[in-house]
Amino acid sequence: MAHHPATATTADGHLPVGTLLAEPLLRGTLRAGRAGLERGVGWCLPLSETRRYTDEATREPDLTGVAVHLPVTALAAPDEAAAVVADLARRDAAALLAWTPPGADSDLDAAARAADSAGIPLLALPGEADYRTVSRLIGQKALAQSAHILEYGSRVHRTLAEVLARGPGVPAMARAVVGLSRCGVLICDADGERLAWEEAPGAEPADPDAILAALPEDAPDDHPEFTDANAHAAEVRLRLAPDDRPVHALVTPVLVGGQVFGRMVMVEPVCPPDPHDLAQHRVVAEHGATLIGSEMLRQRSVRAAEERARGDFVEALVHGRFADSHELGARARHHGFEVDGHFAVHVVAAASLLPVGRDYLRRTVSATRTAQNLEPGGCALTAAISSTIVVIQRVGAEQDPIRQRADAARFAERLHRALRPQLGDDLRVTHGRPGQGAAGVAAGYHEARLTMGLAWHTAADPVCGYDDLRVFAALKDVARNAEAKSFARETLGPLRRANGGDLERIVLAYIRTSGNLNAAARELGMHRNTMLYKLDRASRALRMDIRSADAQFTFWLAHHIDTLTTVTGTLDEEVAPPAAAPR
Repeated sequence: MAHHPATATTADGHLPVGTLLAEPLLRGTLRAGRAGLERGVGWCLPLSETRRYTDEATREPDLTGVAVHLPVTALAAPDEAAAVVADLARRDAAALLAWTPPGADSDLDAAARAADSAGIPLLALPGEADYRTVSRLIGQKALAQSAHILEYGSRVHRTLAEVLARGPGVPAMARAVVGLSRCGVLICDADGERLAWEEAPGAEPADPDAILAALPEDAPDDHPEFTDANAHAAEVRLRLAPDDRPVHALVTPVLVGGQVFGRMVMVEPVCPPDPHDLAQHRVVAEHGATLIGSEMLRQRSVRAAEERARGDFVEALVHGRFADSHELGARARHHGFEVDGHFAVHVVAAASLLPVGRDYLRRTVSATRTAQNLEPGGCALTAAISSTIVVIQRVGAEQDPIRQRADAARFAERLHRALRPQLGDDLRVTHGRPGQGAAGVAAGYHEARLTMGLAWHTAADPVCGYDDLRVFAALKDVARNAEAKSFARETLGPLRRANGGDLERIVLAYIRTSGNLNAAARELGMHRNTMLYKLDRASRALRMDIRSADAQFTFWLAHHIDTLTTVTGTLDEEVAPPAAAPR
């Protein structure tokens, strides 16, 4: 269906001056200023009344959309004519209507030169075209045009609202806009992700990704649609390839409550477009963007509710907080979780996920969705928990434990590569050993969190699993023993009290380099002699020679027990150790 407005309009809905020249009363009256025929006219004022209308912001007279009716006597003297024309042009008057009263002489040569210079149309009106007659004509034309546009807008709104009421989604809204405008329609969200693309019927195929890439990313001065407070469609010319001819498009921001949800791009079938078609498409664009915003808000609300429900289920799953197996089964069926399946749990942590600043929540949601869609069919559930993102990966039940762990390690690497651009270089991904069912998920989460804590303390690789820190896992039960804690405290205490705690770092570097004095000194940026002096002080504090293998093992064991005690103590305050799960 196609309903054209009666005439083309300017961006603000006014009639172009050129359109008024088709009226019998004004036909053939253009004397100068042909370059300004696209100026919009909404109403008419006599010259004596123009100074009453001012812009509150600048206190300058505002004559935008006003055709000024003035007698030719005001333009008689050349100097006076030039001054009047320049003043009215500065105030952005739409046109000058120079009326010659019956019996008066009209010399508009000076005014015509000034009007051509200023680019403002100058019309030489006959005697019968007095102010009352001309103002009535302009008012009737403007009112008729506004009523026609309002009627057409109502039709467009009703058509799109019927699609919205059925709730079929953004692609269906795009198809409805194509049916109204015969333009190609592209809809993207605020991050530039394409939500819908519909080709215009009979048009040459276009690449929607090329259109997205050609759209201005910033907010240039000549593209007002990129400001949050402006919902008007703006005309842009896009060059999709260096050798291709440009395409003409209307770009309209999709605003909801003043917030930019995305953009709607209507690609015209011809460039430049027909003025009547362009006027129609502006109406479609503004109504379409409004209703598409409502649909995007509805979908965002539905998705947010689904993500909250999934997050609640994942949190209950990793902490084992189900009243009984019946509750677990009912919620698992809703979220598509196989109660008897095999799963590996991954924990993602980064400084950008901490609740600091205004954008952390948006980053967390975006990263969670990226993880959820990373591997279709391989990722069961994702959720944000305690400033981390938890990813539950489905692994093959028919595989042996070694292959399951290898699959989990490969998935963790892919997860790290996918999320690093979003979350930064300090991103860490850890995972526990794969397990079966809800108990296996809870055990795997505990192991992944324990591995994360140990990874921060031991400077492990950005991607590591519970098996990669197996030595700590072997000492985990030992570290809970009171005797072991006392041993670690008594061994490390004297070293930490001496020299401000610096000796512990030096001894760790010495052991890490297998007793290579020069390598440890280079790692610490320390002179070799200073390193020897520090090791002698450490030996006296420990009351044993740190160069001996027994002393190094004693210190190494005490340090590992102390690290485990610190990490597990913090973790146990948040997550209770799970019951044993099958592996």
